[in-house]
Amino acid sequence: RLARFLVGRGVGRGAVVGVHLERGVEFVVALLAVLKAGGAYVPLDPSHPADRIRTVVDEARARHLVTSSDLVEASGITAEVTVLVDLDTTEIAGNAAADLHVDVSPRDIACVLFTSGSTGLPKGVASPHTATVRTFFAQDYVHLGPPEVHLQCAPVSWDGLTLELWSALLRGGACVLAPGQRPEPDLIAELVMRHRVTTLWMSAGLFSAMVDSHPDVFQVVTQVMTGGESPNVDKVLAVRRAHPQMRLVHGYGPVESMVFATCHQVSAADHDDRLLPIGGPIANTRVYVLDEGLRPVPVGVSGELYVAGVGLARGYVGRPGLTAERFVGNPFECGGER
Repeated sequence: RLARFLVGRGVGRGAVVGVHLERGVEFVVALLAVLKAGGAYVPLDPSHPADRIRTVVDEARARHLVTSSDLVEASGITAEVTVLVDLDTTEIAGNAAADLHVDVSPRDIACVLFTSGSTGLPKGVASPHTATVRTFFAQDYVHLGPPEVHLQCAPVSWDGLTLELWSALLRGGACVLAPGQRPEPDLIAELVMRHRVTTLWMSAGLFSAMVDSHPDVFQVVTQVMTGGESPNVDKVLAVRRAHPQMRLVHGYGPVESMVFATCHQVSAADHDDRLLPIGGPIANTRVYVLDEGLRPVPVGVSGELYVAGVGLARGYVGRPGLTAERFVGNPFECGGER
């Protein structure tokens, strides 16, 4: 119904729609509605300063905004077309619940996620449907599907949202939505125990904090993914020793490659490592270590990591020069792959 309402307000294939809602059922409904209408969602974190949110909305070129009256009152943020899920309920409910059968391409943009560059200015990464689908199908870094219970507690503006939410919705698992916008260790522990969460994603810093303050959590969960920065090896291996049956994954990937480009299953063989490996590429992804001339370096020689495959974003919204600089042609493949 919300998707049909959005279509009536001008949302269609290729439209970028800001979603400015607290984490909850309405937030998830809004994401689904934007996609069903053929658009791309931009998740906006209500805890961010209003100026930051306005900059993101402008940079994403979002003409539409799905929000609530209390957030508009608090932040003053609106768009050319603003939908208020708490005040437009009667009009939304008046729409049919049948599928819209909107025709979209797998390469159409599904979401725009923001990252800050070296200048600190946010840049919008435009990711297609294929990038999200690739992250959760034909993969084996964790088990996906019933009866897994995932916890969505990462800030909604991060690509951690994709990992925690779509891993459940696309594969038939369950997703617990944490209140608030910050992943708090005490709250995570309480939700894990109450809902018997099986699968957790935690940044390296949050992982260390959970090991120190709530080690009992690791007796409940069966799969833990960490990354985002180099984790504390001693703490990772301590958890590995204490819970040898738990699947423990160290993942790496920039936003431009939708959550993960590579993954490493932590095992007892890592006991001598000073740094955890980032592993090899996940399915439908290729990585190369290259020199300045885009030539493969010999084993043991330092180089830069290049990522290819269907997980790549289409580029940066409104920044063709930066897109051309970062998303370079792949010299090892034909057909214009980047």
